[in-house]
Amino acid sequence: MDCSFHQNQVFHAVESNNSELLLELIQAGHSVNSEGNDLIRPLHEACFRGHGECVRVLLDHGAEVNVRNIDGATPLCDAASSGHVDIVRLLLERGAYVNPPLLLTSPLHEATLRDKWETVEVLAAAGANLNSSDCHFGTPLHVAACQGSIKCSESLLRAGACVNAIKSLNTPLHEAARRQDVSLILLLLACGADVTARNNNGLRPDELVLSSTHPAKRVLIQWQNHPRDLKHYCRLVLRRQIGAKRLLFIPELPVPKSLQEYLDFRFC
Repeated sequence: MDCSFHQNQVFHAVESNNSELLLELIQAGHSVNSEGNDLIRPLHEACFRGHGECVRVLLDHGAEVNVRNIDGATPLCDAASSGHVDIVRLLLERGAYVNPPLLLTSPLHEATLRDKWETVEVLAAAGANLNSSDCHFGTPLHVAACQGSIKCSESLLRAGACVNAIKSLNTPLHEAARRQDVSLILLLLACGADVTARNNNGLRPDELVLSSTHPAKRVLIQWQNHPRDLKHYCRLVLRRQIGAKRLLFIPELPVPKSLQEYLDFRFC
C-alpha cells in the first residue's frame, strides 16, 4: 500500500485526537516519525494541537522528541507556542532540549510571543536561556515588551532576565516607550531599566514618546530627574548578589514572606 496513505492515517489520528486509533496504527507497523508537509511530524502536530494523550503515545513508541520541521522548530516550540503546559512538562521529562541548538528562535521566545506566561515560567524553571536573542525581536523580554505583555515580562524579570539587554541598541524599555505602555514602563524601571540608555539612533526611551503630555513621557522624565530611594537600589543589589540562577528560589529563602515578596518584585 502507498506509504503516503499510511502517513495520512497517522496524521489523521493525531489531528482528530484519537489516541486509540493512533496506537492501533503504530502496532500495525505505521511509523511514528513519518514526514508530512514541511517536514512536520506527528509529534509536531500533536504538540501544536494540545493532544496530550497522542503526544504520550507517540513518545512511548519512539517519536523523536527533538525532531525539527522545515523551519527548524521542535515539538517543544509548538507546545510552547500553543501554551500547552502539561505537554511542555512531558516533553522536557522525555529529553526535549529547552535550548535547542542552531535555532533562529527558541521555545521561550515562542511562548512569550503568544503571551503564554505560565509556559514561560515552566521553561524558565527548566533552564531556558532568558537572554538568548532571536533573529527578529531580540531577547524574550524584548518580545514581551513589543507585545505589551505584563505577565510574561514579570515572569521573565523574576527569573532573572536582563532588563537592559540590547537589540540594535534598543532595550526593552525602548520598546515599552514606543508602545507608550505606562504599566510596562513602570515595571521595567522598578526592575532596574536604564532610563538614559540610547538606541542606535541615539534616542533615549523618553524621546520615543512623541507627545510631551503623554503619561509615559512624564514618567520617563521623572525617573531621569529624580534619584531613586535606597530601597530601590538595595533590591537590585541584593538580587544581583543572589545570582540569576538562584532567583527562582527566592520564595524558598528562610526569610519573612514580606522580604521574599520585596526581592521577587511582588510589590515595588
